[in-house]
Amino acid sequence: MKTWITGLTISLLAVQAAYAQAKISDEYVARYVNQQVTVCGKIASTYYDSTSKRKPTFLNFRYPHPDETFTVVIWGDDRKNFPYKPETYLKNKQICVKGKITLFHDEPEMIITSPAQIELENEKP
Repeated sequence: MKTWITGLTISLLAVQAAYAQAKISDEYVARYVNQQVTVCGKIASTYYDSTSKRKPTFLNFRYPHPDETFTVVIWGDDRKNFPYKPETYLKNKQICVKGKITLFHDEPEMIITSPAQIELENEKP
């Protein structure tokens, strides 16, 4: 019995790992709240709020704000980790981003801290 349970546990972990690596479209991101995923789509609009306390950068998927399907947030303290200005470099590009989906005012978002979490489709940064 113990061997069967161990085998089942390993199988479930393998399925979870494969699932976490699967790429999902930005239009389905709300289905994955509180999960680690890779979300792919086009950055339709960006905004760097240099005047607010935490200086966030917003990357809005599919449609410009306020109609975006999904938003990636990079806090000001993490901008130093990027060798480029995310709001300029990533605008209008097709990207995939890895991280945990959360909700902010009932809208899906992902907070990232590193360019390693971003993959540009069809080009290298």
